[in-house]
Amino acid sequence: MEYIIDRLGLEIAVCEAEDGSIVKVRAAELPIGAREGDVLTWEPEGWTVDREKSERRRDRVRRKLESLIE
Repeated sequence: MEYIIDRLGLEIAVCEAEDGSIVKVRAAELPIGAREGDVLTWEPEGWTVDREKSERRRDRVRRKLESLIE
């Protein structure tokens, strides 16, 4: 299952799952460099950031915002 980091604090990251549910994750468990909007997956070794999906998602959101202000 994939999760999106919605909010990232010093202690807790609030993530939204694919089904819309909210999951709280200890920020210390996230990979170094994880940031809001990143796509996470759970692996046996721990959380991983899917950089490619994260960038595609950011591009999609950026285009959507740009279309709203044009």
